[in-house]
Amino acid sequence: MTDTAADPLEPVIKRAKRTIADAKVTARDAKRTVETGRAAAPEMAKRARKVVDEQVDAVRSQATEQLETARQLAEEQLEIARELAEAQIENARIYVKAQVSERPLVSTLVAVGVGFILGAMFTGSRR
Repeated sequence: MTDTAADPLEPVIKRAKRTIADAKVTARDAKRTVETGRAAAPEMAKRARKVVDEQVDAVRSQATEQLETARQLAEEQLEIARELAEAQIENARIYVKAQVSERPLVSTLVAVGVGFILGAMFTGSRR
């Protein structure tokens, strides 16, 4: 038998060599990718930190604005309540004045009675 016939393992060996060559290229590309990733990591971290800082600043700004709005609303409500209280006090003053004008004797007796009760309460607590 002469060696003129092709080796039956030749195609398998060629494919194996091609696969090994492709694996080497893939490994080299993976190594480059890892190196590129390592080189880019500090910059990516800086960018991420910047984005986080910007978001924190935005949230802080919105919270400050909302707090100011709430403060202004509270001041407005306080002013409304103050005006209502003043109006009620004025109505009570007008009512008492009208009652005293219409019934001076009854008003005087009520005032004396209230004064007597208050005096008894305060002097009774000192004993």
